[in-house]
Amino acid sequence: MLRFGFVLLITALPLLGMEAMSTRRETTKKVFDSAAEALDACQSWRQGEGQFSALIPAAAPVSTQARPVQTDIRSCEADLDHALVLGRRYSVVPGVHYKKMLRSLHRPIRRTFPYLLPDGKTDD
Repeated sequence: MLRFGFVLLITALPLLGMEAMSTRRETTKKVFDSAAEALDACQSWRQGEGQFSALIPAAAPVSTQARPVQTDIRSCEADLDHALVLGRRYSVVPGVHYKKMLRSLHRPIRRTFPYLLPDGKTDD
């Protein structure tokens, strides 16, 4: 009987430890509860690095010269079906004006990451 109890203890202890560790993990959602929640997730990631300015091409009837525009370094979309944030980031320095067209600036970082519940973080 003592041997059975010892074997049971050795078998069950790792399972109890795994259950205790899994409760500490950040919980991801499967789908967003609402469009507003998806928008909040996207905006919180987008506002993480600030803004910069660059030029946009002239719009023929309105203007004949390129104009400066201020925009966010990060941009994103929320995938409503899978609670994912699809992020993109310009490779620029915050607060700087670039004398290049906005479309010519490099956007190397593309990130897809799960949206975490409000006590978790989506920012890196």
